Amino acid sequence: NEQTIILFFLIVSLGVTLSLYILKQETDELYGDERWEMIQLKSYRIASISTWLLIIVLLILPIFVDSQSTITIQRLTIFCLFYIGARNLLELSAIIYFDKQL
Repeated sequence: NEQTIILFFLIVSLGVTLSLYILKQETDELYGDERWEMIQLKSYRIASISTWLLIIVLLILPIFVDSQSTITIQRLTIFCLFYIGARNLLELSAIIYFDKQL
């Protein structure tokens, strides 16, 4: 059951990441102007917030988690892939939002 959920989120993360890079490639070829660069900068700023949230969570986490608990490399890799997918989802959403707004 847990593996099914993890597989689902990994597939969604992969889809979001591919969609983001395909959208950026297509719109770079179509637009490539100052407006598009501004949209990309704003969306990157929004996505970088997730990096700061991750740093804050990693700094606060040892306070609440038992110091004797361990994590496997496989589980750490899965969490990293989830983070990349979530960050790309945030950036993709920001690009779509700012594209419609500007």
